[in-house]
Amino acid sequence: MAATLDSRDGAVIASPATVMALTSRRRTRWLCATAIALAGATASADPMDLSLNRLSYYNNTPWGAGGVSYQPSRWNFRGGCGTAGTAGTDGQAFAQCFPDNQLWANLVNELGAALAPALAAPAMTLGTSGLYVGYELSVTNLQRTGEHWRRGTEGSAASNVNSDTATRRDNGDAVGLVSRIHMRKGLPFGFELGTQVSHLHDSGMWAIGLDLRWALFEGYHRNLGWLPDLAVRGSVNTLAGQSQMTLTVVGIDAVLSKRFTLGGQVRLSPYLGAQGLFIFGDSGVIDLTPSRSAQSECPRPTTRYVPDTRTGADRSPSGLIGQVICNGGGTPPAANLPGDLNDTRNSAVFQPVRIMRTRGFLGLQLQWEVLMVTAEFSVDLADPTFTTTPPTDAGRPVTTNATAGAPTRTPVSLDNYTQWTTTVGVGLAFR
Repeated sequence: MAATLDSRDGAVIASPATVMALTSRRRTRWLCATAIALAGATASADPMDLSLNRLSYYNNTPWGAGGVSYQPSRWNFRGGCGTAGTAGTDGQAFAQCFPDNQLWANLVNELGAALAPALAAPAMTLGTSGLYVGYELSVTNLQRTGEHWRRGTEGSAASNVNSDTATRRDNGDAVGLVSRIHMRKGLPFGFELGTQVSHLHDSGMWAIGLDLRWALFEGYHRNLGWLPDLAVRGSVNTLAGQSQMTLTVVGIDAVLSKRFTLGGQVRLSPYLGAQGLFIFGDSGVIDLTPSRSAQSECPRPTTRYVPDTRTGADRSPSGLIGQVICNGGGTPPAANLPGDLNDTRNSAVFQPVRIMRTRGFLGLQLQWEVLMVTAEFSVDLADPTFTTTPPTDAGRPVTTNATAGAPTRTPVSLDNYTQWTTTVGVGLAFR
């Protein structure tokens, strides 16, 4: 259809087909711009995203004709492994990387506490026909000056994981903010089933979880006078879509509460209880030198076995150590770099950690009609402990010459850092 002339002012009015074509072009341009913006947002890293490759250390003992015999005083517990800068004035350039299980354990410990599911409910359930849908915001303090946060998370753009392994944040975040959508459904016999989706702010980390609660005296509280309600709950939260880390937090808690009615309209339910948290942390295979390529440096790797010179618990049962060597054809970062120090040796899996934390909590829930507002505070009651002690060879090597029979590694330990969590929830309860 051709364009027409408006007889009122002589303006040319486009036909419907022309208008649709222009609209389609604009929509296409808008979609392309949106896709480019989203792609850029996806590619960029958030400050709390993981950068586990920086949780490493190295020994810069100079390379000799017979290989490296690591000197204890030359262990460097900092980033920068696998780079030319490890040489210093007399050290070994491109020194091999080792996973720092000490920092890894502290990172798993604090991150697990931040992602642990909050209770945010008194002991009384919603009833058989009840349904609750709510939003919760949890704030957990973090040891922001700890090296596990300064090196284990991305930080600003200047500390991007792909720059090199020596970079780190000035300080980590002071608190971890977690948003959570929580749904609970009442079941017969005093049970209640819940599901939740959590997101750690300033990161790409999401967690999904389930919880099951049982109110022991549900349906009988009217005959118990002023005795409080009692409930027990089991919960589990696990990280989703993370290739670097598998983190699961299991919680077992018990809660006491009592409901009071004000003016026949508002119900107040104070509650308190205790919680045991079990944190399970495992890592994937981490490339400790992302700026180097093992494929280009060693396209034809083979394994050779050499005598294990270590003593005590660190010594291999067979008395041999497998070493990956390159049969030529690669391009090392330095022409004089020995074949044994190719980049195939710079990938690692961190030691699995199993941690238990004991927490106490108290809270208050206000209900008016279908609206529920909940405030809760929880804090550690004791220092965190390992449920499974990491093996001796997972710790850092000692930096002094050990006497015969003395340990050559320091045990992996947990920082005695008390963490607290404050949670505020707003939701609707339908019965």
